[in-house]
Amino acid sequence: MNFVTSFKNTLLITVVSVVGIIIFSAMAAYYMVRVSNHFNKILFALLVASMIIPFRSIMIPLMYIYGAKLLIQVAPTTLLIILYIGFGSALSVFIYHGFVKSIPLELEEASLIDGCTRRQTFVQVVLPILAPTSMTIAVLNVIWIWNDYLLPSLILTDKKHFTMPVQMKMKVFNGTYMNNWELLIPAILITTMPILIAYLFGQRFIIKGVMQGAIK
Repeated sequence: MNFVTSFKNTLLITVVSVVGIIIFSAMAAYYMVRVSNHFNKILFALLVASMIIPFRSIMIPLMYIYGAKLLIQVAPTTLLIILYIGFGSALSVFIYHGFVKSIPLELEEASLIDGCTRRQTFVQVVLPILAPTSMTIAVLNVIWIWNDYLLPSLILTDKKHFTMPVQMKMKVFNGTYMNNWELLIPAILITTMPILIAYLFGQRFIIKGVMQGAIK
């Protein structure tokens, strides 16, 4: 299975994707809340509406129309991370959007009076306040990306060890006529153990963050 190499690749994809989702979603939600115009309202409505579209309905055009062209120009792992950031941003923006509304505008105005720029205000004032919500989004997306099999199987078509995450490498124990259960079951155990630990550690942040973002 070459678990160590596949584990490192899965960890890299998960961490970079989740960090990208948090950064871009927080900035997008902050801008949509603070700059209230018709364009941002329509864009937010489209983001929320996109969550009801199943991935399998856009899978074929995504891969055969756009994916084939992008794979020529971008490394498969990089393209996979970009797609994860794109698909994970809708729910994250929705959660951030509800929480940013609850942040008093006076805090940002005070930082602007003290000499901070709008960018410094967002990084030094708003982001620390969004920490519980960021933890919620991080845990939700880590569970999703770590356990995902369909999207990597479409992008990482090269069967080299260093490009395949652990979910795909477990297929080496499945054959056409038989399965190596004595190897497959331990592989499933060591693959799910890190994400199980992450969920047990962050489940309270999930409930807290989702409730705050939905109510406020």
